[in-house]
Amino acid sequence: MAVSQISKFYIFAHLSIQEPLIKELQKLGFLEISEIREKDEFQEWKISHENDENHFLTELTKVKFCIDFLSDYQGKEKKGISSLFIPKKIMNYDYFNELCQKLNYETLYEQCKEYEHELNQIKLQDNKLKTIANELEAWIDLDFDLSKMTQNQYIYFLLGTIKNDERTDLKNTILEKVKESDLFVVKELKNKSRIMIVCLKEKLNEIKQIVQQFHFDIYQYSHTYEGTVKEITREIDNHLKLNEKRRQGIEKELEKIYQKNQSGIHTMYDFLSISRDKEEAKKHLVKSENTFIIQGWIQRKNIPQLKNILQAEFQAYEIYFEEPRKEEQVPVTLDNPKLVKPFEIITELYSLPNYNEIDPTPILSIFYFIFFGFCLSDVGYGATLAILSYFAIHKIKLEGGSKKFFTLLYYCGIAGIFGGIFVGSWFGDILDYLPSIFNNLRIFLIQRLSLFNPTENPIPLLILSLSLGVIHIYTGIVLKFLGNLKKGKLIDGLMDQISWLFLLTGIILVLLNGFNIAILKTIAWVMVVLGALTLVLTQGRTKNNIFLKIGSGILSLYNITGYLGDVLSYSRLFALSLTTGIIAEIFNMFSKMVINIPYIGILLTVIILLIGHIFNLLISVLSAFVHDVRLQYIEFFNKFYQGGGVAFKPFGMKTTYIKLEDNSKN
Repeated sequence: MAVSQISKFYIFAHLSIQEPLIKELQKLGFLEISEIREKDEFQEWKISHENDENHFLTELTKVKFCIDFLSDYQGKEKKGISSLFIPKKIMNYDYFNELCQKLNYETLYEQCKEYEHELNQIKLQDNKLKTIANELEAWIDLDFDLSKMTQNQYIYFLLGTIKNDERTDLKNTILEKVKESDLFVVKELKNKSRIMIVCLKEKLNEIKQIVQQFHFDIYQYSHTYEGTVKEITREIDNHLKLNEKRRQGIEKELEKIYQKNQSGIHTMYDFLSISRDKEEAKKHLVKSENTFIIQGWIQRKNIPQLKNILQAEFQAYEIYFEEPRKEEQVPVTLDNPKLVKPFEIITELYSLPNYNEIDPTPILSIFYFIFFGFCLSDVGYGATLAILSYFAIHKIKLEGGSKKFFTLLYYCGIAGIFGGIFVGSWFGDILDYLPSIFNNLRIFLIQRLSLFNPTENPIPLLILSLSLGVIHIYTGIVLKFLGNLKKGKLIDGLMDQISWLFLLTGIILVLLNGFNIAILKTIAWVMVVLGALTLVLTQGRTKNNIFLKIGSGILSLYNITGYLGDVLSYSRLFALSLTTGIIAEIFNMFSKMVINIPYIGILLTVIILLIGHIFNLLISVLSAFVHDVRLQYIEFFNKFYQGGGVAFKPFGMKTTYIKLEDNSKN
């Protein structure tokens, strides 16, 4: 239905035009270049190994480093959410090439590496200084030069920590066994004390043997700083301030470098990316002494344009096209109308269709839109989603997949508006809280414009949800039948899909009592019997044994319960619709309860309404998206969709920062 028709192409050209030809194909951006494998007549040709891909990868890594490193210093005004609103710079292709030939990023790269190294050294030094400061903080009350405590010829000063309940015993033991010593408390804490033991150096070993018995934690000063702890701490603080000053100077310098080189490095990054892709494409070429061959895939709609461009630009070439063979895995690209294109995201999240399969996107788009509207079903929430999505598309200047996704959200917001109108939900029941002057408007929007009132009479909405499920499932079965028809398997389609349609339709009519129409009752039972009999006789047709054939046919009728479960699964549409409205009404009720509180009532009301409805909007949109997708993948795709397609990947000028325009063809 919407899988673009693909042809294979071969370009034979003289080696003298290899570079300009590949560059032109890359500018066109609608061909996929593939590796030549299957043609026997090309076996003697040589695969091209002469390319500079590794060189461009290396250079690309350097430029990427400069971008990542300098982006942290782009200035506060360009950081945060505002950076998202900067559109790509538009540049002419010829000027782009000319500019990139002049840019020199090697000096910038070396400069960035030097600054990175210096900043890392400052960071390492800061960490070391802070570690020392934290270590010495415990001894801030010690008024001794730590560097000289172990340098005295006769006296040794031993620092450490001990539990308070052992301190007295330790002191008594030391004074008793080592008389030429003393113990001083430097600082007493809640459960432990920091102490200093003074002794003759010749008695140090005896002291150490004693303190080991009392779980004494010895502190050994091992740094080069001289002076008391307070003096050392002040010196460290001065070093940290000097480092911070140097860091700020470097950062200001990097901000200037970023402003000066931002455009250049972004342009060079895209240039190197394009060059890398071009060199990678060259790996798929095969060459003879004077000729090379390019093979790949092209959408048929682009063949005339390709012929015209090549004819206008080159002479020493030949090109021909052929249809894909059945055994080939043809790349797939979807070609849908503008309104349907955003819904391709849902299909692609599951899997692309294979080349010979029906694209489900056009049908899926209808059901996804309806189901999302059912699930969200609030005018206020739908309008909010649509407005935010529209703003993102046009303000942020999104492109590619991001633009497609937000366009999908915009459509989903529109669906939510329609769903809200049908059930009369406007931020829940917010219209009921409007002054009486708006009574006529409220009556029109809720009573006359809406079709359902799920809070007072939910059954009609539940019936509609299940009915939509039946239609959705029937559509999947019909698409499977059409797929079999396309493959020339009419008999399989009649036995596997039409027979089920007969049986299921008959069962539905029987349950509805034929709408009390006698002829419909008869037709219903005929369809049930005919459908069941067909299934029993045909569903075991692949078996060899007659009993297995009949047995498999009878067992196939058990799938009726599967279809019943599938239909009941659509009750989630009703449940989510009801939940969205009820939660919104609860927050509205809470806000009304606090509005009369003196002084802060209005403020609390606004806060409750904002937080409550934002929460409900987010959770409702997420639930609608997830459950809608689930219905498409599980209940719908399982009926007909195979998937497994490989994406068509055109060889083009893929850029990150620059939007290229080719004015030569204007």
